[in-house]
Amino acid sequence: MSTHLFTNGRIFTSVEGDDTLHSSLLVRGDRIEFVGDAKELEGKDVKADQITDLQGAVVLPGIIDAHTHLMMFGASQDKIDMLGKSATEVQQLLLEARKPSSTCLLGRSFLFDALGEKPHRKILDKVVSDIPVFIDSADVHSCWLNSKAIETLSIDKHTEAPPGGEFQKDENGELTGLFLETAVSELVWPYVASLLSLNDRLHALDNAFDAYLATGVVGVVDMAMTEEDLNALEEYQKRRSGGLPINIAAHWLVSPVGTSEEREASVRAAAAHRDRLAKIDISLRIAGIKLISDGVVDSCTAYLTKPYANGALPGPIWPMEKLKPVVALADSLSLQVAVHAIGDAASIAALDAFEHAIAVNPQQPEPRFRIEHLEVVSEESIKRLTKLGVVASLQPVHADPIYLPNWREQLGQDERCDRAFPWTEYHHSHVAFGSDAPTAPHHSLPNLYTATTRRSAVDPTLPEPTDPRILSLDRFNLKLQTAIRYYTSGSAYSMQSSDRKGTLAVGKDADFCVLSIDPFANGVETLREAQQGVLETWLAGKSVWKRQEV
Repeated sequence: MSTHLFTNGRIFTSVEGDDTLHSSLLVRGDRIEFVGDAKELEGKDVKADQITDLQGAVVLPGIIDAHTHLMMFGASQDKIDMLGKSATEVQQLLLEARKPSSTCLLGRSFLFDALGEKPHRKILDKVVSDIPVFIDSADVHSCWLNSKAIETLSIDKHTEAPPGGEFQKDENGELTGLFLETAVSELVWPYVASLLSLNDRLHALDNAFDAYLATGVVGVVDMAMTEEDLNALEEYQKRRSGGLPINIAAHWLVSPVGTSEEREASVRAAAAHRDRLAKIDISLRIAGIKLISDGVVDSCTAYLTKPYANGALPGPIWPMEKLKPVVALADSLSLQVAVHAIGDAASIAALDAFEHAIAVNPQQPEPRFRIEHLEVVSEESIKRLTKLGVVASLQPVHADPIYLPNWREQLGQDERCDRAFPWTEYHHSHVAFGSDAPTAPHHSLPNLYTATTRRSAVDPTLPEPTDPRILSLDRFNLKLQTAIRYYTSGSAYSMQSSDRKGTLAVGKDADFCVLSIDPFANGVETLREAQQGVLETWLAGKSVWKRQEV
Protein backbone atom coordinates (compact mmCIF):
# COMPACT_ATOMS: atom_id res chain seq x y z
CA MET A 1 0.00 0.00 0.00
CA SER A 2 1.60 3.26 -1.14
CA THR A 3 2.22 6.22 1.14
CA HIS A 4 2.17 9.90 0.22
CA LEU A 5 3.63 12.58 2.47
CA PHE A 6 2.49 16.18 2.10
CA THR A 7 4.81 18.72 3.73
CA ASN A 8 5.15 22.47 4.20
CA GLY A 9 1.41 23.06 4.24
CA ARG A 10 -1.18 24.92 6.31
CA ILE A 11 -3.58 22.09 7.03
CA PHE A 12 -6.90 22.74 8.79
CA THR A 13 -8.36 19.49 10.10
CA SER A 14 -11.93 20.63 11.01
CA VAL A 15 -11.58 18.55 14.18
CA GLU A 16 -13.52 20.28 16.95
CA GLY A 17 -11.20 22.29 19.19
CA ASP A 18 -8.25 22.08 16.80
CA ASP A 19 -7.61 25.44 15.14
CA THR A 20 -3.92 24.72 14.50
CA LEU A 21 -2.73 24.87 10.91
CA HIS A 22 -0.56 21.76 10.71
CA SER A 23 2.36 21.40 8.34
CA SER A 24 2.30 17.72 7.39
CA LEU A 25 -0.15 15.08 6.24
CA LEU A 26 0.68 11.42 5.65
CA VAL A 27 -1.67 9.31 3.54
CA ARG A 28 -1.43 5.54 3.35
CA GLY A 29 -3.62 4.10 0.64
CA ASP A 30 -6.98 5.83 0.94
CA ARG A 31 -6.68 6.76 4.63
CA ILE A 32 -4.94 9.38 6.73
CA GLU A 33 -2.11 7.97 8.84
CA PHE A 34 -0.74 11.17 10.33
CA VAL A 35 -1.49 14.89 10.53
CA GLY A 36 0.61 17.31 12.55
CA ASP A 37 3.95 19.05 12.68
CA ALA A 38 6.84 17.75 10.59
CA LYS A 39 8.99 17.54 13.73
CA GLU A 40 6.69 14.84 15.08
CA LEU A 41 7.75 12.60 12.19
CA GLU A 42 11.44 12.92 13.01
CA GLY A 43 12.85 9.69 14.32
CA LYS A 44 9.92 7.70 12.99
CA ASP A 45 10.44 5.17 10.26
CA VAL A 46 8.36 6.97 7.63
CA LYS A 47 9.15 5.75 4.12
CA ALA A 48 6.92 7.70 1.80
CA ASP A 49 6.60 6.52 -1.78
CA GLN A 50 5.87 10.09 -2.80
CA ILE A 51 6.52 13.46 -1.18
CA THR A 52 4.70 16.65 -2.16
CA ASP A 53 5.85 20.07 -1.01
CA LEU A 54 2.66 22.12 -0.59
CA GLN A 55 4.73 25.33 -0.63
CA GLY A 56 2.65 26.90 2.11
CA ALA A 57 -0.73 26.15 0.54
CA VAL A 58 -3.84 25.83 2.71
CA VAL A 59 -5.45 22.39 2.84
CA LEU A 60 -9.05 21.83 3.95
CA PRO A 61 -10.98 18.59 4.40
CA GLY A 62 -12.99 17.69 1.32
CA ILE A 63 -16.10 19.88 1.29
CA ILE A 64 -19.51 18.20 1.42
CA ASP A 65 -22.47 20.05 -0.05
CA ALA A 66 -25.24 18.98 2.32
CA HIS A 67 -28.11 20.17 0.13
CA THR A 68 -28.09 20.14 -3.64
CA HIS A 69 -30.05 18.86 -6.63
CA LEU A 70 -27.50 17.13 -8.83
CA MET A 71 -29.48 16.53 -11.99
CA MET A 72 -31.23 19.90 -11.93
CA PHE A 73 -27.91 21.61 -11.22
CA GLY A 74 -26.13 19.89 -14.08
CA ALA A 75 -28.98 20.52 -16.49
CA SER A 76 -29.31 24.15 -15.39
CA GLN A 77 -25.88 24.94 -16.75
CA ASP A 78 -27.32 24.54 -20.25
CA LYS A 79 -30.29 26.86 -19.48
CA ILE A 80 -30.39 30.58 -20.23
CA ASP A 81 -29.18 32.51 -17.17
CA MET A 82 -31.73 35.20 -16.24
CA LEU A 83 -30.23 36.17 -12.87
CA GLY A 84 -30.67 39.89 -12.26
CA LYS A 85 -32.20 40.51 -15.69
CA SER A 86 -35.06 42.91 -16.41
CA ALA A 87 -38.11 41.79 -18.38
CA THR A 88 -36.71 43.46 -21.50
CA GLU A 89 -33.37 41.72 -21.04
CA VAL A 90 -35.16 38.39 -20.60
CA GLN A 91 -36.87 38.93 -23.94
CA GLN A 92 -33.56 39.74 -25.62
CA LEU A 93 -31.86 36.66 -24.18
CA LEU A 94 -34.68 34.45 -25.46
CA LEU A 95 -34.30 35.90 -28.96
CA GLU A 96 -30.55 35.37 -28.88
CA ALA A 97 -30.85 31.80 -27.60
CA ARG A 98 -33.44 30.63 -30.10
CA LYS A 99 -32.18 28.55 -32.99
CA PRO A 100 -34.08 27.34 -36.08
CA SER A 101 -34.04 23.86 -34.56
CA SER A 102 -35.32 24.95 -31.12
CA THR A 103 -38.44 23.14 -29.96
CA CYS A 104 -38.42 24.57 -26.43
CA LEU A 105 -36.51 27.28 -24.52
CA LEU A 106 -35.46 26.79 -20.89
CA GLY A 107 -34.26 29.57 -18.61
CA ARG A 108 -33.22 29.83 -14.99
CA SER A 109 -32.75 32.14 -12.02
CA PHE A 110 -35.08 35.09 -12.68
CA LEU A 111 -35.51 37.44 -9.70
CA PHE A 112 -38.92 39.02 -9.09
CA ASP A 113 -37.51 42.40 -8.08
CA ALA A 114 -35.08 42.55 -11.00
CA LEU A 115 -37.76 42.12 -13.69
CA GLY A 116 -39.14 45.62 -13.14
CA GLU A 117 -42.69 44.29 -13.59
CA LYS A 118 -44.68 41.28 -12.57
CA PRO A 119 -43.93 38.15 -14.63
CA HIS A 120 -46.66 37.51 -17.20
CA ARG A 121 -46.92 35.13 -20.12
CA LYS A 122 -47.61 38.06 -22.46
CA ILE A 123 -44.08 39.39 -21.89
CA LEU A 124 -42.69 36.10 -23.17
CA ASP A 125 -45.29 35.72 -25.93
CA LYS A 126 -44.11 38.98 -27.51
CA VAL A 127 -40.84 37.34 -28.49
CA VAL A 128 -41.61 33.59 -28.47
CA SER A 129 -45.16 32.43 -29.06
CA ASP A 130 -44.88 29.25 -31.13
CA ILE A 131 -42.70 27.03 -28.90
CA PRO A 132 -42.84 26.51 -25.12
CA VAL A 133 -40.79 28.70 -22.79
CA PHE A 134 -40.13 27.68 -19.17
CA ILE A 135 -38.07 29.99 -16.94
CA ASP A 136 -37.31 28.89 -13.38
CA SER A 137 -37.19 31.47 -10.63
CA ALA A 138 -33.92 31.68 -8.71
CA ASP A 139 -35.39 29.58 -5.89
CA VAL A 140 -36.92 27.04 -8.35
CA HIS A 141 -40.24 27.21 -6.48
CA SER A 142 -41.85 29.26 -9.26
CA CYS A 143 -41.79 28.89 -13.01
CA TRP A 144 -42.67 31.50 -15.61
CA LEU A 145 -44.33 30.05 -18.73
CA ASN A 146 -45.40 31.51 -22.05
CA SER A 147 -48.81 30.70 -23.49
CA LYS A 148 -47.48 27.84 -25.63
CA ALA A 149 -45.96 26.16 -22.55
CA ILE A 150 -49.27 26.45 -20.68
CA GLU A 151 -51.07 24.95 -23.67
CA THR A 152 -48.50 22.16 -23.91
CA LEU A 153 -49.25 21.16 -20.30
CA SER A 154 -53.00 21.18 -21.12
CA ILE A 155 -53.65 23.86 -18.51
CA ASP A 156 -56.29 26.60 -18.79
CA LYS A 157 -57.86 29.07 -16.40
CA HIS A 158 -60.40 26.47 -15.28
CA THR A 159 -57.80 23.83 -14.36
CA GLU A 160 -57.53 23.16 -10.65
CA ALA A 161 -53.99 23.39 -9.30
CA PRO A 162 -52.59 20.43 -7.37
CA PRO A 163 -52.80 20.71 -3.56
CA GLY A 164 -50.17 23.14 -2.30
CA GLY A 165 -49.76 24.80 -5.68
CA GLU A 166 -51.16 27.69 -7.67
CA PHE A 167 -51.68 28.78 -11.27
CA GLN A 168 -51.49 32.52 -10.70
CA LYS A 169 -54.20 34.63 -12.34
CA ASP A 170 -54.37 38.34 -13.11
CA GLU A 171 -57.13 40.80 -12.23
CA ASN A 172 -59.16 39.55 -15.22
CA GLY A 173 -59.02 35.93 -14.07
CA GLU A 174 -56.57 35.01 -16.83
CA LEU A 175 -53.48 32.88 -16.26
CA THR A 176 -50.35 34.99 -15.87
CA GLY A 177 -48.07 32.07 -16.67
CA LEU A 178 -46.56 32.05 -13.17
CA PHE A 179 -46.83 28.61 -11.61
CA LEU A 180 -46.09 28.17 -7.90
CA GLU A 181 -44.94 25.28 -5.69
CA THR A 182 -46.59 21.91 -6.48
CA ALA A 183 -47.88 23.35 -9.76
CA VAL A 184 -44.17 23.41 -10.64
CA SER A 185 -42.97 20.20 -8.98
CA GLU A 186 -45.92 18.08 -10.09
CA LEU A 187 -46.39 19.44 -13.62
CA VAL A 188 -43.46 21.49 -14.92
CA TRP A 189 -40.64 19.36 -13.54
CA PRO A 190 -41.95 16.07 -14.95
CA TYR A 191 -42.57 17.64 -18.35
CA VAL A 192 -39.12 19.23 -18.57
CA ALA A 193 -37.59 15.98 -17.30
CA SER A 194 -39.37 14.10 -20.09
CA LEU A 195 -37.44 16.20 -22.62
CA LEU A 196 -34.14 14.76 -21.38
CA SER A 197 -32.75 11.63 -22.95
CA LEU A 198 -30.47 9.34 -20.99
CA ASN A 199 -27.48 10.89 -22.74
CA ASP A 200 -28.76 14.34 -21.75
CA ARG A 201 -28.89 13.18 -18.14
CA LEU A 202 -25.38 11.76 -18.29
CA HIS A 203 -24.16 15.04 -19.76
CA ALA A 204 -25.89 16.94 -16.94
CA LEU A 205 -24.13 14.74 -14.39
CA ASP A 206 -20.79 15.40 -16.09
CA ASN A 207 -21.52 19.12 -15.73
CA ALA A 208 -22.36 18.78 -12.05
CA PHE A 209 -19.43 16.57 -11.10
CA ASP A 210 -16.87 18.68 -12.97
CA ALA A 211 -18.20 21.85 -11.36
CA TYR A 212 -18.19 20.39 -7.87
CA LEU A 213 -14.72 18.87 -8.01
CA ALA A 214 -13.39 22.23 -9.21
CA THR A 215 -14.57 23.85 -6.00
CA GLY A 216 -13.23 21.23 -3.57
CA VAL A 217 -16.45 19.27 -3.11
CA VAL A 218 -16.01 15.51 -2.65
CA GLY A 219 -19.52 14.60 -1.51
CA VAL A 220 -23.09 15.83 -1.79
CA VAL A 221 -26.52 15.21 -0.37
CA ASP A 222 -29.04 15.15 -3.20
CA MET A 223 -32.38 16.48 -2.00
CA ALA A 224 -34.91 15.42 -4.65
CA MET A 225 -34.02 11.96 -5.92
CA THR A 226 -36.42 10.40 -8.46
CA GLU A 227 -36.55 7.12 -10.36
CA GLU A 228 -35.25 8.77 -13.53
CA ASP A 229 -32.33 10.43 -11.77
CA LEU A 230 -31.43 7.27 -9.88
CA ASN A 231 -31.42 5.27 -13.11
CA ALA A 232 -29.12 7.84 -14.70
CA LEU A 233 -26.69 7.73 -11.76
CA GLU A 234 -26.50 3.96 -11.92
CA GLU A 235 -25.99 4.10 -15.67
CA TYR A 236 -23.25 6.69 -15.13
CA GLN A 237 -21.53 4.23 -12.79
CA LYS A 238 -21.53 1.63 -15.57
CA ARG A 239 -20.52 3.83 -18.49
CA ARG A 240 -17.94 6.23 -17.04
CA SER A 241 -14.43 5.06 -16.27
CA GLY A 242 -14.00 5.10 -12.50
CA GLY A 243 -17.73 5.35 -11.89
CA LEU A 244 -19.25 8.15 -9.83
CA PRO A 245 -16.46 10.61 -8.97
CA ILE A 246 -17.95 11.87 -5.70
CA ASN A 247 -19.90 10.40 -2.80
CA ILE A 248 -23.67 10.84 -2.99
CA ALA A 249 -26.24 10.44 -0.23
CA ALA A 250 -29.70 10.88 -1.72
CA HIS A 251 -33.07 11.74 -0.24
CA TRP A 252 -36.05 10.33 -2.10
CA LEU A 253 -38.61 13.01 -2.99
CA VAL A 254 -42.03 12.11 -1.61
CA SER A 255 -45.02 14.02 -2.97
CA PRO A 256 -47.96 15.13 -0.83
CA VAL A 257 -50.26 14.62 -3.82
CA GLY A 258 -52.24 11.40 -4.03
CA THR A 259 -53.56 8.93 -1.50
CA SER A 260 -52.05 7.86 1.80
CA GLU A 261 -51.35 4.48 0.18
CA GLU A 262 -49.39 6.16 -2.62
CA ARG A 263 -47.35 8.19 -0.14
CA GLU A 264 -46.62 5.06 1.88
CA ALA A 265 -45.55 3.24 -1.30
CA SER A 266 -43.15 6.06 -2.13
CA VAL A 267 -41.52 5.83 1.30
CA ARG A 268 -41.20 2.07 1.02
CA ALA A 269 -39.70 2.46 -2.48
CA ALA A 270 -36.97 4.61 -0.94
CA ALA A 271 -36.21 1.91 1.63
CA ALA A 272 -36.14 -0.76 -1.08
CA HIS A 273 -33.67 1.23 -3.19
CA ARG A 274 -31.54 1.83 -0.09
CA ASP A 275 -31.36 -1.89 0.62
CA ARG A 276 -30.62 -2.73 -3.03
CA LEU A 277 -27.85 -0.14 -3.39
CA ALA A 278 -26.23 -1.31 -0.16
CA LYS A 279 -25.34 -4.54 -1.96
CA ILE A 280 -23.66 -2.75 -4.87
CA ASP A 281 -20.15 -1.28 -5.00
CA ILE A 282 -21.21 2.27 -5.80
CA SER A 283 -20.58 5.69 -4.23
CA LEU A 284 -24.30 6.24 -3.98
CA ARG A 285 -26.82 5.44 -1.30
CA ILE A 286 -30.36 6.36 -0.41
CA ALA A 287 -30.14 8.06 2.98
CA GLY A 288 -33.76 8.98 3.46
CA ILE A 289 -36.72 10.93 2.16
CA LYS A 290 -37.33 14.61 1.38
CA LEU A 291 -40.59 16.45 2.08
CA ILE A 292 -41.21 19.97 0.77
CA SER A 293 -43.48 21.24 3.53
CA ASP A 294 -43.78 24.86 2.44
CA GLY A 295 -42.72 27.26 -0.26
CA VAL A 296 -40.48 30.32 -0.25
CA VAL A 297 -40.69 33.87 1.04
CA ASP A 298 -40.08 35.47 -2.37
CA SER A 299 -43.37 34.23 -3.82
CA CYS A 300 -45.25 34.44 -0.49
CA THR A 301 -45.64 30.65 -0.27
CA ALA A 302 -43.52 29.93 2.80
CA TYR A 303 -45.66 28.80 5.76
CA LEU A 304 -45.57 31.59 8.35
CA THR A 305 -47.18 32.26 11.71
CA LYS A 306 -47.86 35.90 10.75
CA PRO A 307 -49.10 37.27 7.41
CA TYR A 308 -46.99 38.65 4.61
CA ALA A 309 -47.04 42.37 3.83
CA ASN A 310 -49.83 41.78 1.31
CA GLY A 311 -51.97 40.07 3.96
CA ALA A 312 -51.48 36.57 2.58
CA LEU A 313 -51.10 33.70 5.04
CA PRO A 314 -50.84 30.45 3.09
CA GLY A 315 -51.04 27.08 4.76
CA PRO A 316 -48.55 24.21 4.54
CA ILE A 317 -47.95 22.07 1.48
CA TRP A 318 -47.87 19.08 3.84
CA PRO A 319 -50.79 19.38 6.32
CA MET A 320 -50.10 17.69 9.66
CA GLU A 321 -52.48 14.81 8.97
CA LYS A 322 -50.27 13.88 6.00
CA LEU A 323 -46.92 14.87 7.48
CA LYS A 324 -46.95 12.89 10.72
CA PRO A 325 -47.67 9.41 9.30
CA VAL A 326 -45.10 9.75 6.51
CA VAL A 327 -42.38 10.95 8.91
CA ALA A 328 -43.21 8.17 11.37
CA LEU A 329 -43.20 5.49 8.66
CA ALA A 330 -39.86 6.63 7.24
CA ASP A 331 -38.36 6.73 10.72
CA SER A 332 -39.61 3.21 11.45
CA LEU A 333 -37.76 2.07 8.31
CA SER A 334 -34.54 3.78 9.46
CA LEU A 335 -34.76 6.38 6.72
CA GLN A 336 -33.55 9.88 7.48
CA VAL A 337 -36.26 12.49 7.10
CA ALA A 338 -35.36 15.90 5.65
CA VAL A 339 -38.09 18.54 5.70
CA HIS A 340 -37.88 21.71 3.63
CA ALA A 341 -39.10 24.39 6.06
CA ILE A 342 -38.42 28.03 5.23
CA GLY A 343 -41.21 29.67 7.23
CA ASP A 344 -41.40 29.67 11.03
CA ALA A 345 -44.71 27.79 11.04
CA ALA A 346 -43.20 25.13 8.77
CA SER A 347 -40.30 24.48 11.15
CA ILE A 348 -42.74 24.20 14.07
CA ALA A 349 -44.76 21.63 12.10
CA ALA A 350 -41.61 19.68 11.21
CA LEU A 351 -40.54 19.54 14.86
CA ASP A 352 -44.02 18.41 15.89
CA ALA A 353 -43.84 15.61 13.33
CA PHE A 354 -40.36 14.58 14.50
CA GLU A 355 -41.53 14.44 18.13
CA HIS A 356 -44.46 12.30 17.02
CA ALA A 357 -42.13 9.89 15.22
CA ILE A 358 -39.85 9.64 18.24
CA ALA A 359 -42.87 8.84 20.41
CA VAL A 360 -44.20 6.08 18.14
CA ASN A 361 -40.76 4.66 17.28
CA PRO A 362 -38.92 4.66 20.63
CA GLN A 363 -36.72 1.79 19.45
CA GLN A 364 -35.08 3.87 16.71
CA PRO A 365 -31.58 5.02 17.75
CA GLU A 366 -30.56 8.54 16.74
CA PRO A 367 -32.92 9.16 13.79
CA ARG A 368 -30.93 12.27 12.77
CA PHE A 369 -33.83 14.26 11.40
CA ARG A 370 -33.05 17.31 9.28
CA ILE A 371 -34.71 20.66 8.63
CA GLU A 372 -33.67 22.37 5.40
CA HIS A 373 -33.27 26.17 5.06
CA LEU A 374 -34.76 27.68 8.26
CA GLU A 375 -34.82 31.22 6.87
CA VAL A 376 -37.56 32.60 9.12
CA VAL A 377 -37.24 30.75 12.41
CA SER A 378 -37.92 31.50 16.08
CA GLU A 379 -35.47 31.16 18.94
CA GLU A 380 -37.83 28.63 20.49
CA SER A 381 -37.70 26.40 17.40
CA ILE A 382 -33.90 26.53 17.42
CA LYS A 383 -33.93 25.43 21.07
CA ARG A 384 -36.34 22.59 20.21
CA LEU A 385 -34.33 21.30 17.26
CA THR A 386 -31.16 21.46 19.38
CA LYS A 387 -32.78 19.43 22.15
CA LEU A 388 -34.04 16.86 19.64
CA GLY A 389 -30.66 16.60 17.90
CA VAL A 390 -32.15 17.73 14.59
CA VAL A 391 -29.65 18.80 11.93
CA ALA A 392 -30.01 22.41 10.85
CA SER A 393 -29.23 22.26 7.13
CA LEU A 394 -28.38 25.81 6.07
CA GLN A 395 -27.35 27.52 2.84
CA PRO A 396 -25.50 30.80 3.49
CA VAL A 397 -25.71 31.80 -0.17
CA HIS A 398 -29.47 32.35 0.25
CA ALA A 399 -28.60 35.29 2.50
CA ASP A 400 -26.50 36.89 -0.24
CA PRO A 401 -27.67 40.53 -0.52
CA ILE A 402 -28.50 40.08 -4.19
CA TYR A 403 -31.46 37.89 -3.21
CA LEU A 404 -32.76 39.83 -0.19
CA PRO A 405 -34.56 42.99 -1.39
CA ASN A 406 -37.69 41.12 -2.49
CA TRP A 407 -37.40 38.72 0.49
CA ARG A 408 -37.52 41.63 2.93
CA GLU A 409 -40.23 43.40 0.98
CA GLN A 410 -42.58 40.41 1.12
CA LEU A 411 -42.19 40.29 4.91
CA GLY A 412 -43.05 43.97 5.10
CA GLN A 413 -39.60 44.91 6.39
CA ASP A 414 -40.92 43.88 9.82
CA GLU A 415 -39.16 42.42 12.87
CA ARG A 416 -38.73 39.07 11.12
CA CYS A 417 -36.14 40.74 8.88
CA ASP A 418 -34.10 41.49 12.01
CA ARG A 419 -33.67 37.75 12.63
CA ALA A 420 -33.03 36.71 9.05
CA PHE A 421 -30.76 33.66 8.78
CA PRO A 422 -29.60 33.61 12.47
CA TRP A 423 -26.61 31.31 11.98
CA THR A 424 -24.84 31.95 15.29
CA GLU A 425 -27.89 30.80 17.27
CA TYR A 426 -27.19 27.20 16.24
CA HIS A 427 -23.90 26.99 18.15
CA HIS A 428 -25.14 24.08 20.27
CA SER A 429 -26.79 22.35 17.32
CA HIS A 430 -25.67 20.07 14.53
CA VAL A 431 -25.23 22.30 11.47
CA ALA A 432 -24.57 21.32 7.87
CA PHE A 433 -23.84 23.73 5.03
CA GLY A 434 -24.88 23.40 1.41
CA SER A 435 -25.60 25.47 -1.67
CA ASP A 436 -29.05 24.29 -2.81
CA ALA A 437 -27.72 24.44 -6.37
CA PRO A 438 -29.18 25.26 -8.84
CA THR A 439 -31.28 27.72 -6.78
CA ALA A 440 -27.98 29.50 -6.09
CA PRO A 441 -24.34 29.19 -7.20
CA HIS A 442 -22.68 25.98 -6.09
CA HIS A 443 -19.27 27.53 -5.29
CA SER A 444 -18.21 26.53 -1.79
CA LEU A 445 -15.59 29.21 -1.04
CA PRO A 446 -17.82 32.20 -1.85
CA ASN A 447 -20.53 30.49 0.20
CA LEU A 448 -18.10 30.54 3.14
CA TYR A 449 -17.53 34.24 2.47
CA THR A 450 -21.22 35.05 2.85
CA ALA A 451 -21.42 32.90 5.99
CA THR A 452 -18.66 34.95 7.60
CA THR A 453 -19.66 38.43 6.36
CA ARG A 454 -23.26 38.44 5.02
CA ARG A 455 -21.89 40.35 2.02
CA SER A 456 -22.40 39.40 -1.61
CA ALA A 457 -20.23 36.85 -3.34
CA VAL A 458 -22.71 36.43 -6.20
CA ASP A 459 -22.24 40.08 -7.17
CA PRO A 460 -19.07 41.48 -5.55
CA THR A 461 -19.81 44.92 -7.06
CA LEU A 462 -22.78 45.50 -4.74
CA PRO A 463 -22.07 48.45 -2.45
CA GLU A 464 -21.55 47.92 1.26
CA PRO A 465 -24.80 48.28 3.24
CA THR A 466 -25.46 51.45 5.25
CA ASP A 467 -28.87 50.59 6.72
CA PRO A 468 -28.36 50.08 10.48
CA ARG A 469 -30.92 47.25 10.51
CA ILE A 470 -29.01 45.33 7.86
CA LEU A 471 -25.68 46.03 9.51
CA SER A 472 -27.04 44.71 12.81
CA LEU A 473 -27.37 41.29 11.16
CA ASP A 474 -23.58 41.02 11.27
CA ARG A 475 -24.09 39.64 14.77
CA PHE A 476 -25.03 36.38 13.06
CA ASN A 477 -21.75 36.18 11.11
CA LEU A 478 -19.72 33.04 11.76
CA LYS A 479 -16.03 32.64 12.46
CA LEU A 480 -14.14 31.19 9.49
CA GLN A 481 -13.18 28.02 11.37
CA THR A 482 -16.81 27.42 12.40
CA ALA A 483 -18.09 27.94 8.86
CA ILE A 484 -15.53 25.48 7.46
CA ARG A 485 -16.52 22.90 10.08
CA TYR A 486 -20.18 23.24 9.11
CA TYR A 487 -19.23 22.61 5.46
CA THR A 488 -17.07 19.58 6.28
CA SER A 489 -17.55 17.76 9.59
CA GLY A 490 -21.09 19.13 10.03
CA SER A 491 -22.15 17.99 6.58
CA ALA A 492 -20.53 14.59 7.15
CA TYR A 493 -22.54 14.22 10.35
CA SER A 494 -25.73 15.18 8.51
CA MET A 495 -25.24 12.34 6.02
CA GLN A 496 -24.24 9.85 8.73
CA SER A 497 -20.66 9.58 7.48
CA SER A 498 -18.70 11.06 10.39
CA ASP A 499 -16.83 7.81 10.93
CA ARG A 500 -15.04 8.23 7.59
CA LYS A 501 -15.60 11.77 6.32
CA GLY A 502 -15.51 15.41 7.29
CA THR A 503 -12.22 15.81 9.17
CA LEU A 504 -8.55 15.23 8.48
CA ALA A 505 -7.98 12.83 11.35
CA VAL A 506 -6.05 9.56 11.62
CA GLY A 507 -8.08 6.70 10.19
CA LYS A 508 -10.40 8.92 8.15
CA ASP A 509 -10.66 8.92 4.36
CA ALA A 510 -7.98 11.03 2.68
CA ASP A 511 -10.45 13.53 1.19
CA PHE A 512 -9.13 17.08 0.96
CA CYS A 513 -8.65 20.11 -1.23
CA VAL A 514 -5.60 22.31 -1.75
CA LEU A 515 -6.31 26.03 -2.09
CA SER A 516 -4.64 28.81 -4.05
CA ILE A 517 -5.72 31.35 -1.43
CA ASP A 518 -5.14 31.70 2.31
CA PRO A 519 -8.20 33.08 4.13
CA PHE A 520 -6.54 32.44 7.50
CA ALA A 521 -3.59 34.73 6.78
CA ASN A 522 -5.11 37.15 4.28
CA GLY A 523 -8.70 37.38 5.49
CA VAL A 524 -12.07 36.08 4.32
CA GLU A 525 -12.11 38.63 1.48
CA THR A 526 -9.94 36.15 -0.39
CA LEU A 527 -12.96 33.83 -0.52
CA ARG A 528 -15.20 36.37 -2.21
CA GLU A 529 -14.30 35.74 -5.81
CA ALA A 530 -12.61 32.41 -5.27
CA GLN A 531 -14.69 30.36 -7.66
CA GLN A 532 -11.28 29.21 -8.88
CA GLY A 533 -9.65 29.15 -5.46
CA VAL A 534 -9.03 25.40 -5.51
CA LEU A 535 -5.81 24.03 -6.96
CA GLU A 536 -6.46 20.33 -6.45
CA THR A 537 -9.12 18.00 -5.05
CA TRP A 538 -8.28 14.61 -3.53
CA LEU A 539 -10.70 11.78 -2.83
CA ALA A 540 -9.71 8.57 -1.01
CA GLY A 541 -6.02 9.36 -1.41
CA LYS A 542 -6.21 10.05 -5.15
CA SER A 543 -6.05 13.32 -7.03
CA VAL A 544 -9.39 13.53 -8.84
CA TRP A 545 -9.22 17.11 -10.10
CA LYS A 546 -6.39 19.55 -10.75
CA ARG A 547 -6.56 23.05 -12.09
CA GLN A 548 -5.10 23.28 -15.56
CA GLU A 549 -2.61 26.08 -15.96
CA VAL A 550 -3.55 28.43 -18.77
